[in-house]
Amino acid sequence: MRRAATARREHGQVLAVIILFMVSLLGACALVIDLGNAYYQRQSLRAAADAGALAGVANLPTSQSAATSAANAQFDKNAKGGDVRSSSVTQNFTAGDSVTVTATRQAPSFFARIFGHDHTTITVTARATIESYTTYASTGNVMPFGVMKGTYTPGTSYTIYGDGSSSNSGALSLDLKSGSSCGNANGANDFRNTINGGSIACPVSVGQAVDTKPGSNTGPVAQGLNTRMSSGWQTFSQIVQVGANGQYTVLDPDSPQLVVVPIVTNLAGGTTWPNGSSQVRVVGFAYFVITGCGSPSIQGNCKNSDGKYVNGTFVGLVDTATAGSTTGAWNPTSSTASTIQLTG
Repeated sequence: MRRAATARREHGQVLAVIILFMVSLLGACALVIDLGNAYYQRQSLRAAADAGALAGVANLPTSQSAATSAANAQFDKNAKGGDVRSSSVTQNFTAGDSVTVTATRQAPSFFARIFGHDHTTITVTARATIESYTTYASTGNVMPFGVMKGTYTPGTSYTIYGDGSSSNSGALSLDLKSGSSCGNANGANDFRNTINGGSIACPVSVGQAVDTKPGSNTGPVAQGLNTRMSSGWQTFSQIVQVGANGQYTVLDPDSPQLVVVPIVTNLAGGTTWPNGSSQVRVVGFAYFVITGCGSPSIQGNCKNSDGKYVNGTFVGLVDTATAGSTTGAWNPTSSTASTIQLTG
């Protein structure tokens, strides 16, 4: 009898240990499953907030209200029902201008409900910043033209080269890559080859004084354009697409007609192209789509006489920084070529 009683007590103790173990195991399952779900929900919410911040800051050159609207719209597109968000815009032109999206989600609990926790509150903050190029490393799209600092309207055509006869545009003698070093451009051949992409300009920096290339350059300009567009001219709408907010989206980033042009002033800070052999100072960069040569502008084979003018449509673009380029505080008054990145 004593042995039977002892066995019953031992069986009861084992049962209690098993029950305690099962409760602990259930609690561990609740913790693992609910933590995993919370991590997934945080990543999902963060992705929506990141997308909103990037969309917003890409629209900051249009206006603060456009940036806020774009951030909210993009977040809502990727969010889940019940998510709560707020967006704020920093715009001061002296530091990294940014759009911040803060979002909150109630992530449901599963096993943790047993212990009275039916949800977890998740909050994330994403910040994206826009910066202007301070040094642009060419991949063959920097033209040896300089356009004087001024107000340029997206979608409007401008003379981006005027053979020295224009008060606001002319030819530049850019240093060219030679292996791992840079060398001075040497005359018409280098000028032509920089236009056609056969020679690559060395990185160009804001504040840099660049030599002008005076004289008649009509032949090299026409020949350079003919080689550059040897596969045929595209229409403007094949290269970029304008959105409702006036910002452009690149459809064909490899189009030879999509180019970067240095924005310059004369050495006195003025906006009149200097006479003869001189220098101009780089103050920024801008994107143009080359739309033709000559006056009136034509697409197709450029005769030497057509090389007197190169015409391009200004497009406000925000892109991903090219390798070797550097950026600084956004400065829309002189530099419209910008890049964006997540900074928080």
